[in-house]
Amino acid sequence: MHTLALDIYGTLLNTSSIASAITEHVGCSPETADQLSQLWRRYQLEYTWRLNSMSRYEPFDSVTRHSLLHASKELGFELHNKTTEALMEAYSRLPPFEDTVAALEALQQLPNVQPVIFSNGTDEMVTSALVAALPTRLLPMQKFLVDSVQQYKPATEVYHGLLKSVNQPIFAPNETSRVWLVSGNPFDVTGARAAGLGAFWIDRAGKGWMDQLVDKDLGPSKIVHSLSELVEVVKSLQEDAVK
Repeated sequence: MHTLALDIYGTLLNTSSIASAITEHVGCSPETADQLSQLWRRYQLEYTWRLNSMSRYEPFDSVTRHSLLHASKELGFELHNKTTEALMEAYSRLPPFEDTVAALEALQQLPNVQPVIFSNGTDEMVTSALVAALPTRLLPMQKFLVDSVQQYKPATEVYHGLLKSVNQPIFAPNETSRVWLVSGNPFDVTGARAAGLGAFWIDRAGKGWMDQLVDKDLGPSKIVHSLSELVEVVKSLQEDAVK
């Protein structure tokens, strides 16, 4: 049995789509909304890394709210509570990428493959997001959330917690693991690889791997450009294992 640990934000769900809600509720231009969307995402992730470094933890919904307020102030916006709540609600209903539903259906049909949701999000955030984005036939899905270890990706403890949750041993980097991360976020990929997991990187932009922080051996195990391609690669790996 191989486990595919599926990241949500930026992998299954399109975080950049929040720009349309920003345009509607803030009343700014689409260009400014895109800028705020990108800055919001940047601070959302930066806050999690800063909390890890300070050995502190706040739930991801709090991190998401505070990073929105930070980003809006940096761009000269003072958001009213009603606007903030509207944007947080929109964030709980992010749309899936076009290939998400079909890929999840295909993965669930593959023998000896166990898809698991693996996210920074709180249980309430993740449940709301999946219910809004996916057809009921795909729910519920097994989950492992960082809230259980009170640290954020890419802390090694998060990935080791995932391994423990699916009853898999901890491997050294470059050994063969039966647990593979699936993520569109480079920091997540390097964190997984450093913790001994395999990792599929979803390079939707097609720009190639550019991360220079760690040795190339801790880069993605496989690079694919869509979740549809991921399904085909997983099928091929299964066929090779049988030969």
